[in-house]
Amino acid sequence: MKTTLKAILVDLTSEQKAQLDHMMLVFCTAIRYSFKRQLEGQVIGELEKVVAYKYNLNIRQAKDAVESARQTIASQHELVKLYHEDYTKKVEALVKKLKNPKLSVCKVKALTSKLAKRQRKLADLTMFKESKTFPPVTFGTKEMFLRRCKGLISKQEWNDRRNNRFYSRGDKSKGGNPNLRVVFNDGVSYVEVSTFEKTVNNRAIKVLMPIYLPQKLSKKTGRVNGIDYRKLFMDSLERGEAYQVELIKRDGKYYAHITFEELEAKVIYKGHLNMIGIDTNPDGFALTMIDNTGNYRGNTYLKHQELTFCRSNRRTNLCGELVRQAVDVAKINFCGVAVEDLKFKDDRDVSSKLARVSSQFVYSTLLQMGERSCLRNGVEFVKVMPQYTSKIGLYKYCHQYGLDVHNGAALVIARRSYGFKEAIPKLLQDKLVPKKKLISFKKMNEWSQWNTITRQIAKLFKMRKEVNTPGLWLVRRKLLLGIA
Repeated sequence: MKTTLKAILVDLTSEQKAQLDHMMLVFCTAIRYSFKRQLEGQVIGELEKVVAYKYNLNIRQAKDAVESARQTIASQHELVKLYHEDYTKKVEALVKKLKNPKLSVCKVKALTSKLAKRQRKLADLTMFKESKTFPPVTFGTKEMFLRRCKGLISKQEWNDRRNNRFYSRGDKSKGGNPNLRVVFNDGVSYVEVSTFEKTVNNRAIKVLMPIYLPQKLSKKTGRVNGIDYRKLFMDSLERGEAYQVELIKRDGKYYAHITFEELEAKVIYKGHLNMIGIDTNPDGFALTMIDNTGNYRGNTYLKHQELTFCRSNRRTNLCGELVRQAVDVAKINFCGVAVEDLKFKDDRDVSSKLARVSSQFVYSTLLQMGERSCLRNGVEFVKVMPQYTSKIGLYKYCHQYGLDVHNGAALVIARRSYGFKEAIPKLLQDKLVPKKKLISFKKMNEWSQWNTITRQIAKLFKMRKEVNTPGLWLVRRKLLLGIA
């Protein structure tokens, strides 16, 4: 798996800083030139030679510049498709909401205005999609461009923002990285930079610049706190693997993002006896453990309220702490971990408050961190389909084991990792499925049956003029089913 180490160049002389600034200026200019030429239809193979000659780059540096431009173009095309799909769903949701006759005049006016804005955006995206183009790309970010237009930043600040990076892809046959190589002399780490200056033999002049590879040591014990990224990278160097280095200038400092291949630990904690299902929520993890026969063995909830309102850096740190606790639970119980294979799309048109509480950032960060932590700790990690996990857990298992809806969903996730089917309980089938539709109901697949049950329960709540919530179902369950 790929891991990125964030390092920083230290004790640079004014001459070295000038060299880096010049290299970043030339490289970013080459990227922008390659970007324009590729949009004009120039062949990449020929473009690499043109860029190498025009900007006095070696062929590998030219290939990196052209590849960076190509990736930018490819990502923009993918974003157009993604945004078009999302805005299509947002427009459909607003149109459906406006059909509600109970909306007030003010609400209708607000939703109509919002719909018009969404339709204009969708029309632009449709035009880009059909013509296979994309909106103009501003190198240096649109925000900084507008600030420059308003005179809020100087020309130098704008140029620094546009020309602030230089990177080199790795090559295993060239010792890891030919143009930005990390070396060690007398226990001190350096990055060996191949400058644009040439020797008499037309070889690039190489300059050693000190680089600090972070390693956080405890003041009390002297041991490394958290993950020792420095050691992981040094182990990768010893194996002779390729690594990518990207130099970034920010606030007058020069950072190095080193991406290398990290070995996965041997899987020790497997789900052959027990499995923990994890349901991801905006405020934490719901964990439910079952045995290999699908029977309930315990549950817990790892929660942190700050996740719904704290700053991004704090939120990332809290996600890491929750993931560590979840993996520790799996290691203590010698079992694997099962999660939902969620696909994240911003296709819901909700209020800003709800959007922040249910931020997809939290879901995706927790799942990504969880998968990586399991791979590092040798814990089996299984992804399952997410359909109807919450509904099945709520209607089938919550009352049986005294679980809340999240732990009920986690139980279903764990059972699904073993391949168990979730048959409709006989009580729900007898009470909610009419006898004349029973034959056709039994011919349905599992998810269609649960969809039918869900709609029938929603009708029961509607008849009683009550809000269909998980908590109310657990309280009114017997009354709604007529078994009180």
